[in-house]
Amino acid sequence: MKLIKSILVFILMTLTSIGFSQQLTTVNGKIKKGRSKVIYLQHNEGNKVEYVDSAKINILGRFKLETGIVLDDFYQLTIDKKESHLLILKGGEEVFIKSSADFKNKDYELKGSADSKLVQEFYQMKNNKEVSKDSMSKFAMEFIEKNSKSLAVFIALNDAKELKKAIQIAEKGIGESYNNSNYHNSLKSALKQISQTEKTKKSSKTPTGAIAPELNMVNPEGKIITLESLRGKYVLIDFWASWCGPCRRENPTVVRLYNKYKDQGFDVYSVSLDKSKSKWMSAIVKDGLIWENHVSDLKGWGSAATGLYGFRGIPYTVLIDKEGKVIATKLRGAALERKLEQLFK
Repeated sequence: MKLIKSILVFILMTLTSIGFSQQLTTVNGKIKKGRSKVIYLQHNEGNKVEYVDSAKINILGRFKLETGIVLDDFYQLTIDKKESHLLILKGGEEVFIKSSADFKNKDYELKGSADSKLVQEFYQMKNNKEVSKDSMSKFAMEFIEKNSKSLAVFIALNDAKELKKAIQIAEKGIGESYNNSNYHNSLKSALKQISQTEKTKKSSKTPTGAIAPELNMVNPEGKIITLESLRGKYVLIDFWASWCGPCRRENPTVVRLYNKYKDQGFDVYSVSLDKSKSKWMSAIVKDGLIWENHVSDLKGWGSAATGLYGFRGIPYTVLIDKEGKVIATKLRGAALERKLEQLFK
């Protein structure tokens, strides 16, 4: 989910408009419940919002807006800078909008703009409360495949289940209609980012589904405790240190979850990056880390564990299943709690 959000934010933040020779574009219509309100034609360019025209809706609910800034781009039609319609306008278009009730995407008539019509079609589906998430995801992919050359594909990317495939389709289509534009380049950059992320995951030393690297360090009493000895349990490998503030603040959560699930087959294997044995032992007692599996080679960041697991910061966690396979990494706080709830429900 984080990757999807970062990619889409990246796309939206880097887009700027595509210019053509200037032609007059008009947007007019009738908003029954908009009488005496002010309607604006708004253009977003990156973080900048520009109101290119405005008009007071007359007593009959009619309005007319014009702009000489000719762009194939996203615009918003807003009333009192609140409720809005999303439009895609081209130079020379004469767009007509009529709303018999209120000013919402799902309830209006639109003529004169094919791309804006696609926007309307998509949001009518999205705003239908009876449509399931899976159905919406399927619709989004079909929408992107069918309308790949239209800027409207950008509004569907967030709902597409197969993000990489969706962006690949959009990149090819937008490449044909807006080759080397900022829109096209943003999609190419997004694909490059996905590719880099995939390579990073493949090179990870603890990829999901792989057997976690074996650890065999000593506990404070000098006894070797191996990670393999905990086979048959779900184990949280917790890399921490007494000097690590975030680690110490996370410890109460780990203790609570250990107490909650220990009788259902959950255990913790704590690997300390301390260099001082006394400070390590003191932190174990002070934080109430009551499980038995505490190990360290007392080499700090020079610990063999850092090379085996390839992390650069702590706290760092690896959750493994009963066979020692990696379920997830970097789970903390609420995310760790949700994952354990799923495993032990």
